[in-house]
Amino acid sequence: MKIIDARDYWQAQGVTHFRELSTFGALPERVVHRLLLDGRVISLDAGETLYSSGEPAGSFFIVLQGAVNNYMPRPDGGRVLARRHEPGDDMSFIPMIALCDRPSIAVAEVESVVVEISSDQFLMLHQQEPEAFGLMLINLVRGTARAFIVLARMLADLDVDQHVAFAPKRRHRGASTSH
Repeated sequence: MKIIDARDYWQAQGVTHFRELSTFGALPERVVHRLLLDGRVISLDAGETLYSSGEPAGSFFIVLQGAVNNYMPRPDGGRVLARRHEPGDDMSFIPMIALCDRPSIAVAEVESVVVEISSDQFLMLHQQEPEAFGLMLINLVRGTARAFIVLARMLADLDVDQHVAFAPKRRHRGASTSH
């Protein structure tokens, strides 16, 4: 994990790159630039861990480039893929807002770049740029809502699979019930 210069990254990527990221959608250029400058722009190598389960969630991350996977730890010490985050996706926003520890482990799937936004920085955005804060909050909630819909579909599919596997065998009409 390496902190990279936000100004250099901004210049190298160009404004168009940031406009295409869903979390920054419709935000003024100056606000996105400020979020990068006041946050921490972090470069990750493939396989590198960004954060681990149980760490305090005093910030959240936005994927700027690459892909980062979130894994939920299992009681047996293993882990299961919970979500793949691509450019524009946020990570760990929900635990930050919920004031709880991070429930998952974030690992770069490929070389990736993220920006870390602290809860203090998020509060300052609210105080100094209320309209931009409102837009960003809508974008963050929209991303969360999409993830919940995917999760609900997965649970529904799992329920169907379990119902089929564990449903009692039905007898045909007219079949004898005595032996």
